[in-house]
Amino acid sequence: MDGGGENGERIAVPFKTLVFLFFLISMSYADFLSVNVVEREEPPPSLVYGAHYVGRIFSGGIDNFGGASARYRMSKHFATGAKAELDFTRAGFLADAFLHYLPSGNLHKEQAENFLHLGAGYVRINDEHSPIFSLGYGRDMLPWKKSPFGFRAVCRLELAPAAHIFARETEGLFGLKMTTLSNIDFAIEFGIFIY
Repeated sequence: MDGGGENGERIAVPFKTLVFLFFLISMSYADFLSVNVVEREEPPPSLVYGAHYVGRIFSGGIDNFGGASARYRMSKHFATGAKAELDFTRAGFLADAFLHYLPSGNLHKEQAENFLHLGAGYVRINDEHSPIFSLGYGRDMLPWKKSPFGFRAVCRLELAPAAHIFARETEGLFGLKMTTLSNIDFAIEFGIFIY
């Protein structure tokens, strides 16, 4: 009696067929099942600059330095830079130029990169001054992928040829003042860099 059901069935069948065809075409063009999708590798940043803290351990004590640095990457594996530091423990400063060898060259891919540090500069502490040479090992780290900043940690052994540059006065036995001299210090640096 009512012809709506028959017409409704005729309309529903072509509609279901069209939806099924649309689904099959979408699946054929979909790339979400592709396993071999390679993420584009970004080159490491060419210029980074930042601030850091350095604790220099010598003659039985520690001096606290703070400073700024800039580093320019010349190639994938080599970078050069300069830094300046002030001694907050006593009157002094350090100016240094350095070369970094970066074996992996993949900061963005691995979110961390180790480097070998080689530096030469000038240090002045309490009216004593000397050239200073350093050799060390460091690591740059990104907190997350494509982060606009990172963290740096470096350990260095530093040599200042001048006789009294790393001197420290201490109270020795029976309250006598003693001066301990050293030409070598161990520096631990923690910093942040941006690019």
